[in-house]
Amino acid sequence: MIDVEDYVKKQIAAFQAHESQERRLERPERRPGRGTEGKLSYGPYLLISREKGAGGNAVAQRVGTRLGWPVFDDKIVDKIAQEARVSRELIESLDERDQATIRDLIGRLLDPRKLGTSGYLGYLKQTVLTLGHQGDVIIVGHAAQYILPSRFGLCVRMVAPVEERIRRVADRVRLSLEAARVEVGRIDRERATLARRQFGHNSGDPLSYDLTINTAAINLEAAAEVVITALRQKLGVPMKA
Repeated sequence: MIDVEDYVKKQIAAFQAHESQERRLERPERRPGRGTEGKLSYGPYLLISREKGAGGNAVAQRVGTRLGWPVFDDKIVDKIAQEARVSRELIESLDERDQATIRDLIGRLLDPRKLGTSGYLGYLKQTVLTLGHQGDVIIVGHAAQYILPSRFGLCVRMVAPVEERIRRVADRVRLSLEAARVEVGRIDRERATLARRQFGHNSGDPLSYDLTINTAAINLEAAAEVVITALRQKLGVPMKA
């Protein structure tokens, strides 16, 4: 199992190295795909939304290896949002101006009329904004495409026919087909509910994404190649040396 604290520390170090280089150049836009919206710079990043069993995490790992970008999947992001110390270290890696900007954005993103937005969801959105500001990251899930500016990243949706996804989940975690069907349905509903209730979006809307990939039609390696090509085309992201 991944050591989340160590993973975050490595990402902080990578961000600080980028920041030092950009300050020397005095041109933050020099990093391909990076830009500014409001008071904060963002990107580049890959945001992956996925149906349960569609292979989103597997594609993210393949792309991350090719680009040298860390992958923050649902388990890692959850851990950061739930552990105050790790979350604090991540936000404190930024300078005071950027910390204040992110906290202001959180206040505007949260709807006080909705239950449960003051705790976990606040940390979750803070985590996604901080990672997006750092850039050179892949974020899987957690409706990141509704939190971060889309023009500084590539938003991808991974899908597959439900029966195919049920078979994959059953094989991967050794469940019966019926148990896998229940699990796939539950996770799909939870993800759709998050998008609808917290952001007012339909997670299945193709216009929310730059690219939708059916992993029943092409394999995971080919899907990763498609994503990398799209990152080059949209953001000018270079391959890892």
